[in-house]
Amino acid sequence: MKYHFPLATLAGILTWLLVSGITLMLLLRLPAPQPLLPASLLLLLYGMSFIFLTQEQHPLGLGGRYGRWLLPLPLICAFALQWLLPTAIFDYLAILTIIWVCLLPHLMSQRLALLLTLGIVALWFGLQAYLEQRSLWITAALYGSFHLFAVLMQTAIKAETEARAELTEKHRQLLAAQQLLQLASRAEERNRIARDLHDLLGHHLTALTIQLQVASYQCDGEAKLQVEKSLQLARLLLSDVREAVSAMRDSSELDLQQLFAPLLQHLPDNLQVELDIAPKLKASSLNQAQHLQYLVQEAISNTLKHANASCLWIHARVAEQGIALEIKDNGQLKANWQPGNGLIGMRERVAECGGKLHLAADYGSLALQIWLPQAGVADV
Repeated sequence: MKYHFPLATLAGILTWLLVSGITLMLLLRLPAPQPLLPASLLLLLYGMSFIFLTQEQHPLGLGGRYGRWLLPLPLICAFALQWLLPTAIFDYLAILTIIWVCLLPHLMSQRLALLLTLGIVALWFGLQAYLEQRSLWITAALYGSFHLFAVLMQTAIKAETEARAELTEKHRQLLAAQQLLQLASRAEERNRIARDLHDLLGHHLTALTIQLQVASYQCDGEAKLQVEKSLQLARLLLSDVREAVSAMRDSSELDLQQLFAPLLQHLPDNLQVELDIAPKLKASSLNQAQHLQYLVQEAISNTLKHANASCLWIHARVAEQGIALEIKDNGQLKANWQPGNGLIGMRERVAECGGKLHLAADYGSLALQIWLPQAGVADV
């Protein structure tokens, strides 16, 4: 398992190490006996659980399957340390709850996180006041303000991160739309040139062939031989023009490899995408290309937002006179997950194309199997 430590997580780990080091140093200096071993175990358990909770791709992370169950553990360790150690000497242990409340904005709304933080502060300093048998209003107010400040800052950081991710996604969509327009423009230009060659040059070559054929009946000798040679050249040229027109029309379709490439740009480093497109696989129309691009784009967005995955596979091939598209990741679905607007929109687009969409849970992750007829929406 490869761990990734963002700057905020690294700051929390360093703070935990500092608190742990100071606590153990003070315990060693105090007269024996002191609960050195239980305190060490509680501090270690706090730190390890915090590290796991801040791992995006781990099942014990906040976005993982078991993250919500692990979340109370660091707080329990902090309260156990407060109960175990002399509060008059180790009153700074409230820093551990400041680290903990920074996790709350990733699981709940700002209002709920602030209310829970106030409850934690009241419980912590209420217990400390009971243990020390004295009033701690000033200390509680000061530490409480730090708790609230930590929650608000983490909420702002989360909002900024989400805004940046949304902006990046919009940028990918813009690049994809630009690529689609360029491909469509080139395809339209090739079709126009092919049509002009067929209608103008082909028409004139056909007329020339007829004229030379008539001329061959009206002359003899050396002149007839030269006319027949010219007739063969005209027919050969007409055949070459027809082949060129057919080749240009065939190459005017939209290549899926080029179509999907912009969607894979500027993705987070923690998501690896494997794109496997059958050679020379193309969309048969601009509308079909738009639908295919949307389907892949929505699948990538769902993976980034909900799957908590590290790998995404996109495979496309020809099957049953159509395009078979398979998209899956190695994420983890929630036990009670329900299709959202994104999947509903995908179903609607596939139905509009006359295709099929199948959802399957593969080892806890979501797999999409899509089939679109090669004619696609060109026939709609």
